[in-house]
Amino acid sequence: MIIEFCDNEENIYSQTIEWLSKQLCASPIIIQGKMRGLNINPYNRTVVDDSGKNIQLTAKEFDLLHFLFCHKGQVFTKEQIYEIVWGYNNAPDASNLSSFIRKLRLKIEPHPDNPRYIITVWGVGYKFSEKEKP
Repeated sequence: MIIEFCDNEENIYSQTIEWLSKQLCASPIIIQGKMRGLNINPYNRTVVDDSGKNIQLTAKEFDLLHFLFCHKGQVFTKEQIYEIVWGYNNAPDASNLSSFIRKLRLKIEPHPDNPRYIITVWGVGYKFSEKEKP
């Protein structure tokens, strides 16, 4: 079952999830992620901005964005990202990931030099912002 709610329907969403969880003895799975400025849909692997513009991402760009989004606020090292998103046990040159992140930011960030979504945690790695910035 796929249900989609708008941002202003959070109360209805919460009540629906609670009721369904009790009736079906199941845990809900969020298929679609929304944040101010981005709508990430893993079902059809699309990303749409607030203006309705479809943002074209490569398969790995989408995988990385979706992975970080699903783990908002959690910091991952470059090695962890390579292992989880690419499946590499030994990370290639770390500068490759920095370049990859930069290209992704150019596509999704309103101001890539002052990122709203993918945040660098200096000396550690990257995270998806847990806070909505205007």
